[in-house]
Amino acid sequence: ETLDDAHKIMTKIDKFEQRHLSLPLEYRVIGDMMNRLKDSTGKERFILLQKLNRAVRLMECKEAYDPSNPANFGLIQHQQVDSPDDVIDNAGFDKEKQMIQGESLDDEDEEFNEDKEKDDMLIEKLNAIEKKIEEKLADLDHTFGKKGRVLEEEIKDLVEERNSLTDKKRRPMYRKGFDVKVIDVNRTCKVTKGGQIAKYTALLATGNYHGVVGFAKAKGPTAKIAIQRAYEKCFQNLHYMERYEEHTIAHAIQAKYEKTKIYLWPGQMRSGMCAAGRTVETVMYLAGFSNVKSKIIGSRSPLNVIKALFIALNAIETPKDVEQKFGRTVVESYLL
Repeated sequence: ETLDDAHKIMTKIDKFEQRHLSLPLEYRVIGDMMNRLKDSTGKERFILLQKLNRAVRLMECKEAYDPSNPANFGLIQHQQVDSPDDVIDNAGFDKEKQMIQGESLDDEDEEFNEDKEKDDMLIEKLNAIEKKIEEKLADLDHTFGKKGRVLEEEIKDLVEERNSLTDKKRRPMYRKGFDVKVIDVNRTCKVTKGGQIAKYTALLATGNYHGVVGFAKAKGPTAKIAIQRAYEKCFQNLHYMERYEEHTIAHAIQAKYEKTKIYLWPGQMRSGMCAAGRTVETVMYLAGFSNVKSKIIGSRSPLNVIKALFIALNAIETPKDVEQKFGRTVVESYLL
């Protein structure tokens, strides 16, 4: 009815457009560069073209692999964004291709749930049998004669039952695409009245080379059992590490765990992995990092090193984390 009312309504509309309909700052920069490209000539035009092409490629890559974008939920976009290496890395994802084409995967989901339940039941049985075997072995050190022979027969039966269960093929779907590496196997020996009791400790790391990595430590009477237990625990302790430009970390960082201090620096493309040890190199490769420099000061115990490394990787702040922390948009400096 009055000009003041019209002004209030227009300011509300402007605020709504700025909050919900405004373009990201990257697109505004690209638009400004396109406007400048119309009037530029010679060397300036060539430089602007190079910057514009790189900015467009970066935005395409960001949209294609943005986990917070609802359009990418549960999908892997098979398109050549930056280099043919992306196409090679995404090869073999038949289920994702079917999902992109719109085919239903309800039957496979049911099979996955059934396989997982069977696998969990099998793991519980194995753990119960292992506990019984350890108890029987502990009793065997203090029993002799007929009772000792009876215990030996019971232990043999339990071992045969355990072997029959472990011989079954158990390949759950949630482990597909993961690679497991043995970091360290340590042997400890306890001297008792009945003789020496040896125990083994295994440290394993797992990863899918695309940012998901984990580790686990387990003990057992033999090295094989310790590795098997650590293998089962690996997939219960997974972490997602954000990679900067899909090959390195976002910034330099240091972390400390007990007497171990670790330093990490980002590396340029094709600079390689300048790792401080085999443990760091293995974990970084499993996480999908290919260009990172590292240094360790203090204790080089594999368990201390791997815990300090995970503390450092979890503390890295990506540009997206900085945006959420300060409420501002982070833009590449060459675009300004």
